[in-house]
Amino acid sequence: MSDITSTRSDRVIIDEALHPIYKELTDGASPEQSPFPTMKDVFMLAVTLGYRKGIRHKAPPSSKVTIRRDVFKDNDLLLLKAIAIAETGDVDVLLREGEILMIAEEFAQAGIHEVKSHLLDQPGRPLWNLMNLLASEAF
Repeated sequence: MSDITSTRSDRVIIDEALHPIYKELTDGASPEQSPFPTMKDVFMLAVTLGYRKGIRHKAPPSSKVTIRRDVFKDNDLLLLKAIAIAETGDVDVLLREGEILMIAEEFAQAGIHEVKSHLLDQPGRPLWNLMNLLASEAF
């Protein structure tokens, strides 16, 4: 068992300083303003955008905001595993769940800035900006 797997919890860590972005996209009066039902859904988009950019950042050690692993559905975990394999070039990473979660955290840490840029920093409502992002060639 690797050190990463044996020393970490079964939660993904979110930088506390970035938590307001997650909250803004999940807590709101309407789906047009807050298009995601859960923080896990924002996290998954952030992971994919971070991976697409090829940028990983570690969350500060003081970060306390977490998402429990058990909220991830099988399809979510398959995507995280595929990204971990692609990133490491090693199929044996599948034996190290802690490393898979760490890779996802680091891509999400970088990717959440892309989420903010595309959904919150653009004119218009976040839901429509999300639709534009998904329909664009950039995605």
